[in-house]
Formats: sequence, C-alpha cells, structure tokens
Amino acid sequence: MGLAMGDTAIKIDDSKLISYCDDLVGVLSNKKDINNLMQSLEGVKLLQSFGEVDSSEVQNSLEVYQKKINNCQQRINVAKSEVVDDSDLDSLQKELEEELKMETSLQEELR
Repeated sequence: MGLAMGDTAIKIDDSKLISYCDDLVGVLSNKKDINNLMQSLEGVKLLQSFGEVDSSEVQNSLEVYQKKINNCQQRINVAKSEVVDDSDLDSLQKELEEELKMETSLQEELR
C-alpha cells in the first residue's frame, strides 16, 4: 500500500497498519483508560488554574511592593533635598532596603 505525498511515496505494511489500528481501537474502547485519561486531563486543567491564580497573586504582590519601593525612594529624595537629620534618613534607607528584599524574595518565588 503506498500513499503519495508530493513526489515522495511512503510505503506502509498493511499488516502493521491493521495492527496499529487494532491497538488504537482497543485503547479507545477501554472505558477505564478513557476515564483515567479524562481524570488526568481534569487534573492538568486544575493545576494550570491554580498556577495561574498563584502567578496572578504574586504579580499583584510585586506591583504593591514596587509602589511601596517607589514611594520610599520619593520620600528619600524629598528627605535628602530638605536635609533631614541622619536618623530620619537612616530609617527611610532601612525601610527601602527591607522593601527591596521583599521584592527580590517575591521575584524568586514567582520564578
């Protein structure tokens, strides 16, 4: 038996083709296999859904922390321009460093 594909002919042994078709019919007719396949598919969909929710939550957290970081940087810049005392500047710098550490941690978790 030959199938023409363009200029190339592919020869398939009839007995192998029939055997393959019989195996395929056997798998498709076995309800237990089909049920297992459907359960696996539902499991994959559920995992994908959970992954999307987790990813969305982490992304939202990153955005919140980025806003906090930006706010801290603005406060530091204002503080620097107003020549505040060293204790206030140190406090703001520590707060910024903590926010940066939290952002880095969340980015690693997202990966």
